[in-house]
Amino acid sequence: MKRVILCMTMVLAAVAADAQQYYGRVQDVDGYTNIRRAPSANAAIVRQYNSGDYLYYTPQKNGWSKVYSANKTSSFMGYMSTSRIVRINPNNTTSTEPSYTLGYITDPTDTYVNVRRGPGTKYAICGRLNIGDAVYFQDAGNGWAKIFNNKKQHVGYVAKSRVVTRR
Repeated sequence: MKRVILCMTMVLAAVAADAQQYYGRVQDVDGYTNIRRAPSANAAIVRQYNSGDYLYYTPQKNGWSKVYSANKTSSFMGYMSTSRIVRINPNNTTSTEPSYTLGYITDPTDTYVNVRRGPGTKYAICGRLNIGDAVYFQDAGNGWAKIFNNKKQHVGYVAKSRVVTRR
């Protein structure tokens, strides 16, 4: 009996850890982001959040987050790409935003690089950066860098080989 209770306690603790809610702010270069019915870019859009809106969210392991109203943590709204959320402290006393690295755009064969909406060549081009432009970036995995402007606003993705930390 003690083993069963211990096992159930461990399972419930693991579930509670997976269900950790965070407070965040929507940040998207398009000015808004879609809330979807399921964690997929192909799922139906149920509403939109504007950049700067606050919400509660629970990150999932697939790059999506369950999102809830900023006014009521139990009001499930749908799913949003986790990359569109900046985690903040609900009291705005201490930022828990991720760290950024200052880098510069480089390309041995061209005068610019394409900025894409997602981390891969299958994503649409949403802009260009010139060689030598300073950017903040984070590793996005699979050879891609998540690019931010000088206000630390996400602008897109470039191949990580095109970002260097020194000129």
